[in-house]
Amino acid sequence: MKKYGLLLRYIGPYWRGYSLILAVTLLSIAFGLLQPWPMKILVDHVFGQEPLSDTLRHLLGLLPGTETPQGMLAWVALAGLGVFAVDSALDVILTISWIQVGQRMVYDLARDLFANIQRRSLLFHTRNSVGDSMSRITGDSWCAYTIVDALLFKPGYALITLITIIVVMVRLDAGLTLLALAVAPFMTGSSIFFGRPIRAIAQTRRAIESRIHSHVQQTLSGITVVQAFAREDEEHRRFREFTAAAIRVQQRSTVAGSIYNLASGLITTLGTAAILLVGGRHVLEGTLSVGGLLVFLAYLGTLQGQFAVLSGIYSTLQGASASVDRVLEVLGTGREVADRPGAAALPPVGGHVRFEGVVAGYEPGRPVLRGVTLEARPGETVAIVGATGAGKSTLVGLLPRFADPWRGRVTIDGHDLRDVRLRSLRDQVALVLQEPFLFPLTVAENIAYGRPAATRAEVEAAARAANAHPFIARLPDGYDTVVGERGATLSGGERQRLAIARALLKDAPILILDEPTSALDAATEALLLEALARLMAGRTTFIIAHRLSTIRDADRIVVLHDGRVAEAGSHHELLAQGGAYARLHHLQSGERTETISLAG
Repeated sequence: MKKYGLLLRYIGPYWRGYSLILAVTLLSIAFGLLQPWPMKILVDHVFGQEPLSDTLRHLLGLLPGTETPQGMLAWVALAGLGVFAVDSALDVILTISWIQVGQRMVYDLARDLFANIQRRSLLFHTRNSVGDSMSRITGDSWCAYTIVDALLFKPGYALITLITIIVVMVRLDAGLTLLALAVAPFMTGSSIFFGRPIRAIAQTRRAIESRIHSHVQQTLSGITVVQAFAREDEEHRRFREFTAAAIRVQQRSTVAGSIYNLASGLITTLGTAAILLVGGRHVLEGTLSVGGLLVFLAYLGTLQGQFAVLSGIYSTLQGASASVDRVLEVLGTGREVADRPGAAALPPVGGHVRFEGVVAGYEPGRPVLRGVTLEARPGETVAIVGATGAGKSTLVGLLPRFADPWRGRVTIDGHDLRDVRLRSLRDQVALVLQEPFLFPLTVAENIAYGRPAATRAEVEAAARAANAHPFIARLPDGYDTVVGERGATLSGGERQRLAIARALLKDAPILILDEPTSALDAATEALLLEALARLMAGRTTFIIAHRLSTIRDADRIVVLHDGRVAEAGSHHELLAQGGAYARLHHLQSGERTETISLAG
């Protein structure tokens, strides 16, 4: 119940809607109770010879034509139609109101899930597939609707209805009422008995559905590789396996639900049979009229229906529990990287960066960086090289706080990055990834993604500096051309140049360039390096690169080996040392082109 309570807080903003739902619910219950009474009047007082009560005689006296059986018959028919029409209208209003409020609540939860997931660390996203996260946001978020419906709406409606019906039923026949209530414990027991297996099946079903989402997302994201290696049939086979597993689980769920419904139906049928037997005797004895028995049986159906609702709440909650657990797994877990209480905004910085004894990694007990100490003064360019797995990306990823060091600290202008607000820090760091990512927006919007308020002139200036303007001008709508998903309509070099233009436009004092020229030809690279040289003036730049043309002029080149700084110095200093960097340099310079990776 505690975990369900965490979801009930989404009710608060919609208390007016719930107040309307409560009012309509009470009216609906009242008109629902009136529905069987025209039948009683018809059977007892129109067809039969039962005398009218004083209250009923007074009410009928206000209507013209009720002195004759034919007139009374007409009014009874109209009353039945009227009660049904009003009750149906109230039910429509209630359903629409509940769906409107409930769906808003669902989207509030989905919004919070999305906000939480997109702010989780990169480690979280490497451990959780995009498909799984999408499944939580678009599928599991509906548990808020289910929980509120099962904990508040349905039990509230059922309890009010039960209390009202029981009071009326007692006035009709107290003995029959006690017999009807004796069925309730058996219905509750069957619900509890079947609740646990239903929950286990629901958890399995949600896990399989998440795997299907993940498989589709991963296959379509890597469609180029899939087609290049002709693996369409294999991916289709895996999809069929997942769907077959989903069908098997759904079959198990259907069987369990059918057995539960069968048990509940059997209990209900036996209870109704007992009521008919005893109630019939009461009619024969004259203690209950035929119309009274019909009203009682109508109420009995409603009573049993509401008992079924109450007893089914447990099973419903068990079925939704799997989604609740998956939602709270996200909402109930603190962010790996978050602002500390009272964190201050990072003021405009000059770019003096220090890594002080930094130990960091992704898996406990397996550090990637092992006591790295490094300094970059304002305006300096520091190149990071080393073999694959040496910790290059992990090191520069500490600057925008994609992760925090386990030990040691990272500072900018003396400010420990853990003591400043994330937003203010990342506003002062520009990044160009090794694999450029573009959104399905216009070219201009992609360039201005880090600075949405930039003018068109500023966007074009950044594009020219990145040598992107010529190919943009050839696009159908120029800067207003919408690029495909992940920039699929552009070449690799074009995507990289747009990513570089995006970093140029941000104009941050600290730059991180992760192999920025890896997708460019030699001619374009030469033009780009000139632009980068102008951009880096007065800014602190960290470059992870494999082309010597990119790092030769760096103020300092740092060679990482096994998470430690193996060598550090300028290009000429490291050549003179004759160490790892010199060997890499000689290896590259012996090739026709300088394209052998320093990253191993």
